[in-house]
Amino acid sequence: MRVAVLALLLAVLVGGGVAVVYFGPDTKFSDEELKAFNFMPYPEPRDVGDFLLTDAAGGDFGPERLRGRWSFIFFGFANCPDICPIAMAVLGEAETVLVEAGDEPFQGILVTVDPERDTAHVLLEYVRTFSNDFVGLTGSVPDIFVFARSFHAGFSKELLEDSELGYTMNHSGRIAVVDPSGRHYGNISSPFDATRLATLHRALSSRIPVRD
Repeated sequence: MRVAVLALLLAVLVGGGVAVVYFGPDTKFSDEELKAFNFMPYPEPRDVGDFLLTDAAGGDFGPERLRGRWSFIFFGFANCPDICPIAMAVLGEAETVLVEAGDEPFQGILVTVDPERDTAHVLLEYVRTFSNDFVGLTGSVPDIFVFARSFHAGFSKELLEDSELGYTMNHSGRIAVVDPSGRHYGNISSPFDATRLATLHRALSSRIPVRD
């Protein structure tokens, strides 16, 4: 019953364009109730494994940089015409909602699946379109593939004969959620909404608080 009420409340809030986090930091949600946010947690968080990528500012990005706060990760690319800019824009809006509410925001991350075109400069400009604090990650295709596979996020190149771009990238459309211990906690499915993402972050933080 509570799940249905929660889903109805969220639908009303989203439909009304209200961008506010409505639930107190001590509110607890079951796995079933979290589905109202289009979120599916794993029964047990999954180890991401060892990896080393490069952030768009040129620094190393390994497992330690996924620890200490919640991270929302999207696999995409700068030339993506649809789902990528939508997902990143909504993540940026959700971050703003949390900051304006006085909450610690999540770490927003875009991992490029097109490192051939997404140079560090391109990637940095792209993520900063949505938030100055978002992280863009790149690396070799094999390293990105292994990292993506640990999140069950596949990608592949598709040639486009009648396009100036020459090819596009097919990729997963989910947002991966990583907990403050650096474990893959679950996934958020589209359609994405800033209010839902912000409220989900608060609900998750009540389960596993961000560490200082």
